[in-house]
Amino acid sequence: MKKLTVLFIILTLIITGCAAPQEKKKPLTKDQIIARMQKNIKATDSISLDATNKITISYDKFTTKFTQDTASQFDTINKSALLIKADSNNTKYPVKSVIFNMDDGNIEAFPEPQYLNYRARNADIQYFSSIQSNMVNLTDIVQNVVKKEVDNIKTTDSTIQYQGNSQNLKHLFDYGVDFSSMNQVSTFNDLTDIKIQSGSFDVELSPVKKLPKTLSFDIKVNAKIKNKPVTILMTQETHYKAFNKTNVAMYKAEEID
Repeated sequence: MKKLTVLFIILTLIITGCAAPQEKKKPLTKDQIIARMQKNIKATDSISLDATNKITISYDKFTTKFTQDTASQFDTINKSALLIKADSNNTKYPVKSVIFNMDDGNIEAFPEPQYLNYRARNADIQYFSSIQSNMVNLTDIVQNVVKKEVDNIKTTDSTIQYQGNSQNLKHLFDYGVDFSSMNQVSTFNDLTDIKIQSGSFDVELSPVKKLPKTLSFDIKVNAKIKNKPVTILMTQETHYKAFNKTNVAMYKAEEID
């Protein structure tokens, strides 16, 4: 009888233990999310992205709309592929679509450029290399936007959100300019006195490494060009993928036809 009682007690304890609710895993703090994101971005050697940037500029009695779809593959500074589909609704500010492939210093561009000399060719290489480096420079966004706004952002396990008018958003605006066909127009490369009026951003994160999967933002700025006022509305959605798994495949001319 005693044996049966002991056995009953043991079974009861086992069943009770199995039925006991498991302790919930604590969500990461803002600082922990940012630290993990920063660490894994720093460990990234290759990346692919797709982005759509839309800009509306009110300047000199005209309102101009620029759009650009960008596809980029980046392995190292010497191997990359960039596809830009650009459009402007103002014939005063024409823009063009372009492909720029680079493999160990060998470049392939469409439309095929006619360089006057080596310096002109080298300037193109430096320009497009700089743009692509900026596009994949997520460290700057984390360090100078997300981290500096840590007290104002809202986080979940899979998102970071912000809404406000912090001047730190200028780093995000500068990031968007590299994705905009606006930067093909010399007039709009002379912006001064840039002031953030309002803005928001939303980052979707990967489950474990907290790498950005999507970055969406809206920004309104006031600025000047030769003391004339300018108002710019920028929206962008960027999708990041193939972190450390990008195998660069060069783009073909027909992809911008």
